Amino acid sequence: MADIILLIFPLTIFIILFAGAKVRRNDASGDEAWNLDQAKAMQVFAALMVILHHMVQRITDCGGIDKGLITEWNSFGILCTSIFFFFSGFGLYKSCKTKENYLVGMLRKRLPTILIPFYAINIIYLIVDPRDRLSNAFDVFTSLIGFTLVNSNAWFVVELSILYIAFYLCFRKSGSERKAICRLTVFTLMLVTTSLLLGHDTTKVRGHWFMGEWWYNTTLIFIMGILFAKNESRIKAFMTRRWKILLPVSLLLLVGWYIFEEYIEANYGYYREWQGHPGYPEKLLTLVVQLIFCMIFMFIILLVNLKLQFGNPALRFLGSITYEIYLIHDIYRWSLPGGPECTMPDMLYLGLTYILTIISAYIIAKSLSLITQRRK
Repeated sequence: MADIILLIFPLTIFIILFAGAKVRRNDASGDEAWNLDQAKAMQVFAALMVILHHMVQRITDCGGIDKGLITEWNSFGILCTSIFFFFSGFGLYKSCKTKENYLVGMLRKRLPTILIPFYAINIIYLIVDPRDRLSNAFDVFTSLIGFTLVNSNAWFVVELSILYIAFYLCFRKSGSERKAICRLTVFTLMLVTTSLLLGHDTTKVRGHWFMGEWWYNTTLIFIMGILFAKNESRIKAFMTRRWKILLPVSLLLLVGWYIFEEYIEANYGYYREWQGHPGYPEKLLTLVVQLIFCMIFMFIILLVNLKLQFGNPALRFLGSITYEIYLIHDIYRWSLPGGPECTMPDMLYLGLTYILTIISAYIIAKSLSLITQRRK
C-alpha cells in the first residue's frame, strides 16, 4: 500500500502540467503550438520528472528493490532529458531564423542564463556536499570552475554550453544553412562518440567531463530539435492532418519500444565493461535503441502540444526557476536520510526533497536576479 501511495508524485506532476490546459478545437494548429511558453511548460514537467527519476533511483537502489509501479521511473530519465535537448535545439534555430542579427551577441545573451546559476550552485555544493568526494585543494579548484563536477547533474549545463558555442560557430562561419546543420551534426556525433569511447569515470571525484552514458545517450535529440524547427510548417501540417491516427499508433509504438529498450538495457547496456572489454558494441546498441525511444516520445510530446495549450500559475512560477530546480535538487537527494540504508519513509523523503528544492531554487534565482540587476 505504501508503494502505491508513492504514485501521488507523478500524478501531481501531471496535474501541474494539465491544470488549466485549453483544447485547440480548430482543425489547424497555429504557431503557438510549439512556442516558447509551451516549451517552458514541457521543461517544467521534465525537471520535476527528473527529480522523481533520481529519487526513485535512490529508494530502489537503481531498480534493485521493487517499490511497485514507481520503480519504472528508473528508466524515464532519458525521456525527460530529451525534452530539454529538443526544445534547446528547436528554440535556437527558430530564434536564429526569426530574430534579426540574432547571432550577434547570441553567446553573450544565452550562456549567462545557464552558467551563472551553474557557478553559483557549484559553490553551494562545495560547501554542503554530503558525499565528501573532494579530498584535496586541486579537486576543489577544478570543481569550483566546473572542469570536474561536484554536482553530477551539471553535466547538462556543460554540454548545452558546448552545443550553444558549436551552433554559433557553425551558423556564423558556414556559407549556407545546410552546411551549418551538417557541420553541427558532425560535431555532435563526434561529441557522442568521444563520450561513448571514454566509458565511465572510476575516480573518487567521478565528475570528469564526457564520462558516463548520460553525457551522450540523448545529445542527438538536440539535432532533432533543429531539424524539426527547420521543417516546422511541413511537419506540423502532416501531424495536424493525421493527428487522430498518429497519436494512438505512436503511443502503442512507445510502449512496445519501451519493453524492447528495457530488454536491451538489461541484457546489453552501458555497463558491460571489464578488463580488456570496454563494451563498445553493447554501448552502441543500447544508444541506438534509446535514441529511437526518445524520438518516439518527443513525437508524442509534439502531437499533444498541437491540441493542448498549457498554462497555469504553477507552470509560470516553476518555469522561471527551472534550471535552478534541476541544478540544486541533488543536495537534498543525498543529504536527506532516504533510501534503503536510511530510516526516513519514502513519502516524506520524496516530499521534502521537492519542497526544499523549490524553495532553494526560488531563493537562488531571486538572489542572482538582484545581484545581476545591481551590476547593470
